[in-house]
This record gives sequence, C-alpha cells and structure tokens, in this order.
Amino acid sequence: MVNTRRTGSGSDQQEQNNQDTGQPLPMPPPLTPEQFFQLQMQMMATLNNTVQALQHIHAQPPPPPPPQPRDWRADFLRGHPPTFSHATDPLQADDWLRSVERQLVVA
Repeated sequence: MVNTRRTGSGSDQQEQNNQDTGQPLPMPPPLTPEQFFQLQMQMMATLNNTVQALQHIHAQPPPPPPPQPRDWRADFLRGHPPTFSHATDPLQADDWLRSVERQLVVA
C-alpha cells in the first residue's frame, strides 16, 4: 500500500507527474521588477474596469413598476347601481337593465 494517502497539495496531474518521475516540478523563473509591476498594473486596470462596470450598473434607475390592473367591479359599484328584485312589468326590468348597461359603459 505505497502512496495511498493524499496530502491535498497540488493538482492530480502534478501528483501524477511527481509519482512518475520522482522529482518535484521546477519553479517558474522569477519575475523581474518590471514584469512584476507590469502584471500588477494589468491587475489594477482589470479591477478598475470591473468597479466602473459595477458602478454603471448601479447608476441606472430601476425600471418603473408595471401599472396596476384596473378594478372594474369597484368602479361599477362606486356608481351606486340600482338594484332589482322583481317586477311585474317587463318594461321595468328592461329599464333597469339599460341603466345598469349605461353605468357599465361609464365605468
């Protein structure tokens, strides 16, 4: 049971390479001060662009809320429509129906 434990350091490919060759991977060449500052300036420019993009997003006003649906029933009832229980004359029912229709058109 050789090499059965994982140490948690490095990637799987790196560990595989280390096991095959028995030698650790070489370190990358050191950066010159000019390369270091150039890399740092690139990171700062990227960060600055990201901050500006976020500020631009937050500077835009939110869209207006959608209009509320109209409550036709409440509009109709505010007009105090006449009530109808029964009538012996059919013309009374017809008059009631016409008055309710007028209020529906107005509402």
